[in-house]
Amino acid sequence: MMLSSASLTTSTRPLLEGVRSALEESLLAIADRADTVEVAGTLREGIALLSRLVEADAQDGDALEALSRTSAALQAACDKLTNDEVVRKRVEGAARWLSDASERLRGRLPVRALGAAADAKTDELVASIGVPRAHVVFVPPPRVLTREEAMNAEGARGRALLESSRSAAGDLAQIRAIARDCFEDIASLGSLRRLYDHEPWVDAGPFEQRLLDSLDALVALERPLDPAAPSLGLVESLFAYAIEWVVPDFGRTFALAFTLCCLDAETAMRWVVLALRRSHPRTYPAFVDAFALGSNEAIDRTLVELCREDDPALVEVALEAMARRGRVDMASAVLLLMRPSSPAVLEKAIDLAARLPAQAATPLLSRLVSGADPDAAASAAAALTTLGDASGPKHLRAVLQRPRVDDAASLRARRVALEALCLLGSPFDRNLVGTEASLDRGGLPLLGWHGHPDHVPVLIEGIRRAAADGMFEEADRIARALERIGGGTAPRPGAMEGGDFEQRLAAWLRVFEERRPTGNPRLRFGQVFSPGQILSELSARTTRQGERPMLARELALVTRRAVHLDVAGWVAVQERALAAARELLPRQT
Repeated sequence: MMLSSASLTTSTRPLLEGVRSALEESLLAIADRADTVEVAGTLREGIALLSRLVEADAQDGDALEALSRTSAALQAACDKLTNDEVVRKRVEGAARWLSDASERLRGRLPVRALGAAADAKTDELVASIGVPRAHVVFVPPPRVLTREEAMNAEGARGRALLESSRSAAGDLAQIRAIARDCFEDIASLGSLRRLYDHEPWVDAGPFEQRLLDSLDALVALERPLDPAAPSLGLVESLFAYAIEWVVPDFGRTFALAFTLCCLDAETAMRWVVLALRRSHPRTYPAFVDAFALGSNEAIDRTLVELCREDDPALVEVALEAMARRGRVDMASAVLLLMRPSSPAVLEKAIDLAARLPAQAATPLLSRLVSGADPDAAASAAAALTTLGDASGPKHLRAVLQRPRVDDAASLRARRVALEALCLLGSPFDRNLVGTEASLDRGGLPLLGWHGHPDHVPVLIEGIRRAAADGMFEEADRIARALERIGGGTAPRPGAMEGGDFEQRLAAWLRVFEERRPTGNPRLRFGQVFSPGQILSELSARTTRQGERPMLARELALVTRRAVHLDVAGWVAVQERALAAARELLPRQT
């Protein structure tokens, strides 16, 4: 019986999701029309019903019955669309999709009552500690932001909804006022947890817990203990708050998307997808954060769905969120590697493919290494290097051995090769990477990651040149590279007079030479390098956020992708991942 049920679910879900996608396309097509409000409402109901069926493995009897009624309502609505043949045919098609889906599902599935599916979810409200809970909340059919509203400088609908909220009296008015404070907190805390490069990574922790407390408070307002007490109407209120401003706003977009991504409902993700499709590109990072941080079980399959979007920018959102979640969909990776819609999509698809099992990833990436695009070939070779495949570093070395040409793609490929080989840290590459870094001022600090003592003279020359040119930020990065090799505190020319800088630089170099180990081993902060130092630095509470992406890449390399760490993720999740890596690292290295 278990095998039969699994096969039914596997064959049914694509049907349901395909029908739902068709309805959403129809809704987006008519959302801007004033004469299709009734039709749009019926489409929204259909989308919500299909989401319920996806969530309940297509065994929700009440939803199947409602699906048939919705199909009939759409067919009737078509009679009112006499002035637009294109829209009428689209809605007729949606009605046929619904009718066909309803009949096919009714004939093939053992339907169970809605109550049985609902009982599986707990009504207990549990606090979110460190990470968000997936809260059980009623989610109404999704709305769409119309283009007129998106362009309206007065934010008409959002303000109207908010004004109606403010006109409420008594307990309901107080509930809505508290909710608005929570919306504002989530919007601001979503930005505050995104640290600047110079801030210690653990500084995000207090902001994150306040963010989670605000999320829990919203759910509590939506689910009062007294059944007779008024509730917030969370999703509609949140939507009104998000569209109050028409200026692209990270905070409001994050408040909407993140809260919905933490509700235990398939329909919640339809709100997010439709909002994403109508949002300004400047708000896309907010959606990436919401997908990456959310707790809704439907997020992963929603990201797979977005990988099939025609708009490359939306595919990038999905791929970035998928990578941050440490999830990988083989079909999406293969499809996007074979037919990428943009160079940026290809780059993210390469990173996604590198997270597949080595036996699947190696042939996919090797095909790109032998391709004509130097940029993609270098990225694929760098990915192969993290998987421990010898063909990766071999290609990267060949890239740096070629004569330099003034071509953007070639120069990007050389930078990728330099970075990957420096993280690899092989002593056999010290001359190759040293020569390349001396010709690439922006890549010079990468020598600190390679860690060979012979790089110190090149870095000393570089920091002196940067100081003479008044390029103090560049000098700071080179000083950090010197420290990464030799330890101590290298002087910063921007903070002292020229004579003092030279004197202190000479003193640092003298101490380094005195402590330099024999045999010229790879160094990390003056000590012989070991993989455990990567974990120590990643875990140290004083480590700056700007250092951690490279450390995470280095950790992935030494563990051959066995450890996943999202350095922009929840602090609590990172701490658990680092603890697990500490157990794994001795076995991997």
